[in-house]
Amino acid sequence: MASELIYRLSCRAAGRGAAGVARMFERAAGPHAAALGVGIEDLRARGQAWMLVQLGMAVRRWPEPGEAVEVATWPSRRTAGARAWREYEMISGAGEKLIEAASVWLIADLTSRKPVRLPRFLHTLEFPPRDTRVTFASAPQPPATPPRVAARIVSPEDLDINNHANNAAYLAWAEAEEAVEPPCFMQADFLDEALPGEEIRVQTWKLGEGSVLQQIAGPRGVCASLQWRRENRGE
Repeated sequence: MASELIYRLSCRAAGRGAAGVARMFERAAGPHAAALGVGIEDLRARGQAWMLVQLGMAVRRWPEPGEAVEVATWPSRRTAGARAWREYEMISGAGEKLIEAASVWLIADLTSRKPVRLPRFLHTLEFPPRDTRVTFASAPQPPATPPRVAARIVSPEDLDINNHANNAAYLAWAEAEEAVEPPCFMQADFLDEALPGEEIRVQTWKLGEGSVLQQIAGPRGVCASLQWRRENRGE
């Protein structure tokens, strides 16, 4: 049944902001993917790994540190071609919908770092008949004005099982330089990997009232592009 493809995780928020939320989404998605036969260890046995390419969040409010929340996640019927979609909702203990989110993933070969085909069954799941309101726009070009720049070194604490910076680390680096308060929308496009010991530069442009563009660049070019915008309470 489609309802069986919705996985729920009850947990407490470790921190406030997109990076902490992304880590909670990771905690929910990992065991769910494993239960479907496409977990981290399943893919590593085939010399493959999941690669997150886009993450979007529509945020009504961030959970407070220690707040009890429930994360619901499911493989999305928007999955197509080589791009596997996964969607999320975060609900407070009082039943308030805090965040809707969507993510787009590829499976990559660990040697070539190139995408491979999704397993056929991921296209034929009995997908839950529900979508979040998150959609993705093309990553914009930065303005001509010089950005504010902060430099960081990729540390061991930033790394994931594939020995490159975890996607949540990009969000933490970005939020440390400019935080947009909810209600807001955030879109992150992950374009390249950042490796241990590399210097990365967080470039921030304030585009207008509540609108921010950030690029995280490493020695090979732009690793990630992040768009933030404030939303009206009614959105």
